[in-house]
Amino acid sequence: MSPNGSSERGNIDAMMVPKATEVAAGLSVHAASPLDARFLYQEIFEHGTYADVSLGEEPFVVDVGANIGLFTLFVKTHCPRAHVVAFEPLPELVSALRANVAKFDLSDVEVYELALGGEERDEVTFTYYPLLPSSSTLFPHDQERLKGVLSKSFPPRVVERMFQGREVSVRVDRLSQYLDGGRPVDLLKIDAVGSELAILRGIDRSLFPLLRNVFIDVQDINGRVAELCVLLEEMGMKPAVRVPPMSDGDGLNYLIHAVQA
Repeated sequence: MSPNGSSERGNIDAMMVPKATEVAAGLSVHAASPLDARFLYQEIFEHGTYADVSLGEEPFVVDVGANIGLFTLFVKTHCPRAHVVAFEPLPELVSALRANVAKFDLSDVEVYELALGGEERDEVTFTYYPLLPSSSTLFPHDQERLKGVLSKSFPPRVVERMFQGREVSVRVDRLSQYLDGGRPVDLLKIDAVGSELAILRGIDRSLFPLLRNVFIDVQDINGRVAELCVLLEEMGMKPAVRVPPMSDGDGLNYLIHAVQA
């Protein structure tokens, strides 16, 4: 390495360049991991994970755990005049997210490079999995059950590679300060791998009536699904739990859709 560290900086920059990945015939997106991007595309666009959410012509949508922006693209495809606020803390994913917003010329999309939680923190440590970015988390010890699920579809050595991660420091903010304009939130989508409860607790009680739909992709570890449903009911919402279309009833992955009661 040169004395000024330019070789190391170059390696980091190379890692953060999003790759063009074909996720469907004739459709390419910028992605950090082709495997992960194709799975997310199938989940969102082909298997209809969020298809039962009805939005108006100009909805306000909050995308927490935006990853490379495929859910944001889904929303803008169906509601071109939607205003989307997207949160993603991991630099490589943010790079791909911004590249996709530009590639598809998505207007009225705000991107924030930060995590959300119950309190503001200058620095927390995520474990980032380059081959499986959508499973990156503050709680890597919770991923053993997911490894077991994936081992039914992939050889053990491949699963081990998927979970070879590195630590990344990110900033945490509360969602409340991004909702203080008083505009109703037509859809709050959360895909945050273990941080779901903290994210909801980062919303001030006075803002609960603004939430019309909350959609949470969650792993049921240590009773997390039940705890989320209790909290959503305390927030004045009516939650319903279902199995995601691509989970094959694995007993781990669930979707919670809560509507204003």
